Amino acid sequence: MATPGSQIAFLKYLLQRKHPSATAVDRVVLLEQHLAFASHTATMAGVMLVNSTATTIMIEQSLDNTSLRFWLFLNWLLAAVLVIDAILKRGRGRPNAVSGRYLRRSEWLAFLFGGVWGSLPFFVGGDAGSAMLYATLLTLPMIAGMSALLPSVPRVALRYATAAVLTLLTFVAISQPASSVVMSIMILVFILAVYFGMKRTFMTFVSNVESRIRATDSHQILIGALNASGQAFAYLDAKGNVLVQNDLHKAFFSGTEADLTSGSRRLPKAGDRYWQKSVESVPNGGHVILHTDVTDLEQSKREIEIAKEEAETADAAKTRFLNSMSRELKVPLDVIVGCSGLMGSDSNIPFDETEFRRYADQIRKHASYLGGIIDQIISFSKLNRETVTAEEEVVELAEIVNSAVGRVRLASPAYLSVPLQVSMEPGLPKVYYDRTALERIVQNLVTNAFEHGSKSPITVKVSRIVGRGILLMVRDRGAGMAKQDMDQAFEPFFQGGRANEFKDGRGVGLGLTVSRKLARQHDGDVLLDSHEGRGTSAFLVIPPSRCVTGADRQQQPEPTRDLV
Repeated sequence: MATPGSQIAFLKYLLQRKHPSATAVDRVVLLEQHLAFASHTATMAGVMLVNSTATTIMIEQSLDNTSLRFWLFLNWLLAAVLVIDAILKRGRGRPNAVSGRYLRRSEWLAFLFGGVWGSLPFFVGGDAGSAMLYATLLTLPMIAGMSALLPSVPRVALRYATAAVLTLLTFVAISQPASSVVMSIMILVFILAVYFGMKRTFMTFVSNVESRIRATDSHQILIGALNASGQAFAYLDAKGNVLVQNDLHKAFFSGTEADLTSGSRRLPKAGDRYWQKSVESVPNGGHVILHTDVTDLEQSKREIEIAKEEAETADAAKTRFLNSMSRELKVPLDVIVGCSGLMGSDSNIPFDETEFRRYADQIRKHASYLGGIIDQIISFSKLNRETVTAEEEVVELAEIVNSAVGRVRLASPAYLSVPLQVSMEPGLPKVYYDRTALERIVQNLVTNAFEHGSKSPITVKVSRIVGRGILLMVRDRGAGMAKQDMDQAFEPFFQGGRANEFKDGRGVGLGLTVSRKLARQHDGDVLLDSHEGRGTSAFLVIPPSRCVTGADRQQQPEPTRDLV
C-alpha cells in the first residue's frame, strides 16, 4: 500500500510545470524519462496508425454516414509528427544530461493526441449511444496501452488520458445519451485505476533510480578508497572476467589476470615497480586480487645489499691494504734503517768508501720507492675524497707517451734489459687532457707490463680507431692473468700473482685503479684483455670528444675544471 508521503510526492510531480534538476535523483529520472519516450515514439506512431485505420474500417462497415475519414486524417498527421521525431533522434548518442524541454513539449502534444482520439464519437454520427459505446470501447484500451508503454513517463500518459476522457465527457454532456451516467462512471473508475497503477509503477521506477545512484556512489567511494590505498584491486567472476577494478590495476595490469592461483607471491619486476600479488577465492566462484606495490621495500632491500657489498669491499680493500703495507713498507724501511745504522756514528763495523756509497745508494733507492708508494696512496685518496683540479690543455700525445715510457725505464735498472717498442700512427690528432693525469696513466700501464710481463717484450702502440677516438695499447707477452684476477684487477690494493719478482717491489695495487679513475674523469676508460700463457693487453681509450681536429686551435691552457 502506498504511503501518504509517496502519494504527495507523486502529486507534486504531476502538478509541476517544469522538471526539477536540483538533485542527482531528479537529474537521472529526467534523463531516463527522456530516453524512454524518445525510444518509443516510433512504436506509438505505429500503434496510432494501425488502431485508427482499423477503427475507421470497422465502424464504416457497421454504420453509414460517418465522418471518420477526417478523424483518420488527423491521427495519421499526428503519427507523422512522431515518425519525424523518431527519425531526428535516430543515430544520436546517449546524452549525459537533458534540460526537460523535450519532455515538456511531449506533454503538450499528449494533450493533443488524447483529444483527437477522444473526439471519435463526434465523427461517428448516427445514434449518440452507439457512438459513445464505440468511443468508450476503443479509447479506454488506448489509454491502457499508453500507460503500459510509458510507465516511467506518467505525466505524458496521464495527459493523454485526461485529454481523451475530457473529450468523451464533453460529448456526453452535449448529446446526453441514455447510458451517459453508466458510461461516465465506468470511464472515471478506469482513469482512477490507471492513475494509481501509474503512481505505483512510477514510485518503483524512482526507487530503482535511487538504488542505482546509491550503488554507483558506493562503487565510486570504494574505487576512490582503493585508489588512495596505493594498491591495485580487481574483482573477477567465475569465468575470469574483470567486474570491478581500480585505476591502478587498469594502468599497470591492463584489466586482465591470467594466474588465479590462491595465495600470495612476489611478481617479477614490471617496468620500474615490484608487486606482491594476493589472490583470494570468494564463495560465488570469483576471485579478489590485490597487488601491493613493494617497490620501496625492494629498493630498501637493494640499498642494504649494496651497503653490505660496499662494506665487504671496503673491508677487503682494508685487508689488502694492510697486507700490502706490511710488506711494501716494511721491506724498504728495514733496508733504510739497516743501512743507516751501519753508516751511523754508533756503528763499530769498519767499511771503506765504496761500501759507504753502496749503502747510501740503497738508502736512496728504497727511500725513492717508499716515496712513490706514499705518492700513489695520496693520489688515490685525493681522487676518492677531494676535488682535484685538472689543468686541461692541448697536448701532443707522442710527447707524453715517450716521456712516460722513458721515466719508467729509468726507474729501475732491471727494466733496461726488457725489450720495449713504441709505435705511433702517423698523423694522430692532439688531445685535450690534463698532462699530469695522462702521464700517470701511461706510466702505470707500462709499469704493470714490466712488473707482470716476465721480462717478455713490451709493445706500446697508439692508433686511431674509427668512431672511438684514439686507442693506446700496452701489451706484454708474459704469463697473463687468471680469470679471478681479471675480475678484481681494478679493485684498490689488489695484487695479482706474477712470474718474476724485481727487487724494487711491486707497488701497492693502485696503478690500474687510479688509471681508470683518471681516464673516466676525462670521458674515456681503461680496459684489460688477458689470457693465461699469452700475456696481457691494457688499453687507454681517449674518446673523439677529446681529440683536437682543428689545425688552427690555439694550444694554450684552458680554464681549469674539477675532475671529481
